[in-house]
Amino acid sequence: MTPRVSLSGANRKTSTVDIRELLNATERRRLLEQLSAKRGVCNAYFSVIEPRRLSVEYDADLVSALGILDFFESCALHAQVSLRHERSVATPSSAAPATLVDAVLLPATDRPLLRA
Repeated sequence: MTPRVSLSGANRKTSTVDIRELLNATERRRLLEQLSAKRGVCNAYFSVIEPRRLSVEYDADLVSALGILDFFESCALHAQVSLRHERSVATPSSAAPATLVDAVLLPATDRPLLRA
């Protein structure tokens, strides 16, 4: 079986990457130029609100999120793929709300025993 190569970017994904270092405008521009030149990367841009966060749009058939993290490591930057997810308003949570018990504020001797 021949390997599948996506010429049109049919398997496009976007990952949000958080970098620890705060880069100046010149460093950010150079980083985006180098990242855009990487095989499989379609687009990359920094967040306007959070200057240490950037979104990378890539063809998952050519490069993976780990490959993108390897790129940042090769640039001596500390980066991680953000795991923040937006909550969908259309699908309410099916789990029952949790009841919180404030047992931490009571001293251990005054805390009632919890029984099953």
